[in-house]
Amino acid sequence: MKLLKKLSYPGSGWALGFRSENKWIKAFNGLVKNNGEKVKSDTLFDLASLTKVVGTLPACFTLMKEGSLKLDKTINYYISNAGWLNNPSLGDVEIHNLFTHTSGLPAWKPLFAISNEPTILHANVLQTEISNQGNRLYSDLGWIILGHIIEKITNTPLDQFVYENLLSPLGMKRTFYNPISHSDKLNCAVTEHCGWRKKLLHGIVHDENAFAFGGVAGHAGLFSNLDDILIYMESWLSNLESIGLQNQAIKVNDYFKNFNGLPAYGLGWRTFPSLEFSGSGNIEGSLGHTGFTGTSLWMNIANQQSIILLNNRVYPSRLDTSNSINEFRIKIHQCCFDQKLPI
Repeated sequence: MKLLKKLSYPGSGWALGFRSENKWIKAFNGLVKNNGEKVKSDTLFDLASLTKVVGTLPACFTLMKEGSLKLDKTINYYISNAGWLNNPSLGDVEIHNLFTHTSGLPAWKPLFAISNEPTILHANVLQTEISNQGNRLYSDLGWIILGHIIEKITNTPLDQFVYENLLSPLGMKRTFYNPISHSDKLNCAVTEHCGWRKKLLHGIVHDENAFAFGGVAGHAGLFSNLDDILIYMESWLSNLESIGLQNQAIKVNDYFKNFNGLPAYGLGWRTFPSLEFSGSGNIEGSLGHTGFTGTSLWMNIANQQSIILLNNRVYPSRLDTSNSINEFRIKIHQCCFDQKLPI
């Protein structure tokens, strides 16, 4: 533990979970903010892009199991006017391309500078020009569309559908969108002092576009703690069998070999050889994902290992830690693999 505490770390604190030899080891360091409470197992962190694999992906798996979402259907099968202003058209892109970041969509757009009305924002995303379809370019926009498709198919708000079909069945009782709407007493780590919103963000989603959507979107918005993410990753180590989605989960790796370039993505999860953030954990068969706020997940189902790192590296500013977070992740992962953790 002394070695871990000697590591320089972005943000104000972190929570770590490492599973090996059928048991979890937890470690914590730092504070939720300067002069704040210590980070603990129940401290909520903004998951950022981990929302894609913790919320949106299993929600899509539920619809795939029911047969109402099919990977080989095009976007305009579900949303008829998608891409109708453009050629090539986003509407002709197949659903699996959204999961694997091969849709031809750009990485990002400043949607928050356009509106805070979800109908307008979805319309804008759905008329985005695409290029180089089939090449890999990580895109938040594709996952915004997936969240929208979930709502279109189910006629249910995304946060409600995720709660009813994932969070509640797994017993993830402290995983929320918009946590301050549930309680203002939650032990939540702060993120950035936002120049746009002119305040330190505490229980308010860091991602500007997710904020414009009201805190609920397919690409970002979830908050969670180590206890709940431990439950989630434990379920993934058995291919989500505990919630009946094993047939969908085992297909994750089927989709990353058929497209050009790196990084390599399966259905949602980043795959070998593109897990550089995990250092020596960048081995065949491993899956992982990172979040802009400093969070990351890694697992290897074959050897039943997993690493959860929750961190608020954007506190007090994303500019202070933009280059150090990957080095920090690699050091933390190596401590886990070397068993230099408290037992």
